Amino acid sequence: MSIRIRVFVIVCMLLILFNIIRLMSKKKIDYKYGLGWSLVDIIVILLAAWPGLLGWIAKVTGVIAPVNMLFFLGFILALTIIFSLSVTVSKLQDKVSRLSQEIAIMKKDHFDDKKNS
Repeated sequence: MSIRIRVFVIVCMLLILFNIIRLMSKKKIDYKYGLGWSLVDIIVILLAAWPGLLGWIAKVTGVIAPVNMLFFLGFILALTIIFSLSVTVSKLQDKVSRLSQEIAIMKKDHFDDKKNS
């Protein structure tokens, strides 16, 4: 990778990192997601700054080509994000069910109160 591309990637990732921090400070993104994306951003910055790092990681783990290691890391990252979002969706689904049941009970009580008066 040429030095121009590496500098471009690092500058773009720094801008994204500052945007993530800004969104977290304005409470537009939850901290647990913001920290996860910040970690990914920092990893990309490190890989762009030291291109030999990916080759070293590939060599240590026994992966033949650094590009294959990059695809593997991306795959693991995607699975982690999907799992995290699945857990969040499940929690939200439980909350929505509970809230809709509470609303139904409140409406029934309200209807019964009007009927009895």
